[in-house]
Amino acid sequence: MRGHDIRQTVDDMFRRELHVAQINPDVPLVDYGLDSIRSITLVVDMEATFDVRISDEQAASMLTLGDVVDRITALLTVNAGAGEGQA
Repeated sequence: MRGHDIRQTVDDMFRRELHVAQINPDVPLVDYGLDSIRSITLVVDMEATFDVRISDEQAASMLTLGDVVDRITALLTVNAGAGEGQA
């Protein structure tokens, strides 16, 4: 999945869950109403959508949409690298 696709998918997920029209990638997600319940829901959704594992520590460090996109991109890059030697 390309960077633009990741950003769009994550943006869509968060806008839908937080019921907002737009999210500035640099504004803290709590400013849009993200709470612990919604955070858990979104982490589970992202794990299923992107086939990644997000630790509690990683989830806690994702404060903005930009942070989320960066983390998902990094996890996908690690997973892709891990799969290169398998065939």
